Amino acid sequence: MKLRIFFTPSVPVALLGGLAGVLWWTVSASPWPLDLIFLPFAAFYLLLFAISGWALARLRAIERWETWDRPCRLLVLAPHEDDCVIAAGAIGPRNRSLGGVTRIVYLAPDETPGLAERRTGEARAAWREAGLQDCDLVHLDLLPPLRQRNPARLRAAALALRSIIDEFRPSVIVMPMFEGGHIHHDMVAALIGLIVTPQDRFEVFEAPEYSPCTSLRYTPHRVIALCTRWLFGLVSYCGPPDGIDDRTIVKFRLDPRELDRKRRMLGSFVSQNAASLMATRAYPDRFARWDRTRCRARPFPLRGSYLGFVLAARRLLPAGVVDRLFPVQLGTIGREGELTDWRKELPPDAELGAVTRT
Repeated sequence: MKLRIFFTPSVPVALLGGLAGVLWWTVSASPWPLDLIFLPFAAFYLLLFAISGWALARLRAIERWETWDRPCRLLVLAPHEDDCVIAAGAIGPRNRSLGGVTRIVYLAPDETPGLAERRTGEARAAWREAGLQDCDLVHLDLLPPLRQRNPARLRAAALALRSIIDEFRPSVIVMPMFEGGHIHHDMVAALIGLIVTPQDRFEVFEAPEYSPCTSLRYTPHRVIALCTRWLFGLVSYCGPPDGIDDRTIVKFRLDPRELDRKRRMLGSFVSQNAASLMATRAYPDRFARWDRTRCRARPFPLRGSYLGFVLAARRLLPAGVVDRLFPVQLGTIGREGELTDWRKELPPDAELGAVTRT
């Protein structure tokens, strides 16, 4: 039976260290030439322990706790119904309890016949757990269908988002991170980058959710998860999502009741595998502060990345073997096999501003 570890990275690192120690003891205690058989395994697991230990140290450097202790006008922009709870299922209710106003705007209804209405009902049920009314949730259809490129519709969506901001007058906006995980998530983040002006005084947070980016410096939870896969398939680690660059990941403190409420809210999304959401997404809300100077056409460089290595390996070796040894999401959902490229989604438009090309 597999041991599943959630959000406690020190445990799998300790297990890797313990296994490396046992193997090195075996090498030292075994006579020649038997010790030569164990030596490569001991060296390999010592390397995994060193890498995961480095990742654990990086967590201390790039994550910081903060407290949400002020009421504000909070606008949560969510492509899909479960995204809003994953991103802001703790600060949204807390902001309301402090006397602030929380509004959730959904932008891309499910394309499966009948499922959009079901997911709308699930979202309303989730936020009723937090004390929000149905009128606090706005369901719109602004983004292009998942696997279509439609610059005209994106331009219309940008103008609609600007109108939403001007009407609500938020002091804080929470949106998905531009991270290459899902094309709708990237569209929302990129559109905000186009329409926010230097005169706007609201703060913007990007919420990471999932990304094909893997980096020793910037994705320590994912690095620990990959190292843990080598524990003979007996242990798996599921950490919260990482960022994709050097920005600090801000984590908001929750008391046990708030964390339990977020878990119950996630449990409302039966159509989205509620049990999995409750197990893997019930972590304290975490964000990177949006920085307009980081607006870019692609989430991260493919060349030299772990994803780039895997895609190259799949061209040379059997794909099934590569995927088992080096698991990764193979590009952006909705743009399978490639990463989001904003230059293909919406060429620079003089009326809306230009995207910095990288």
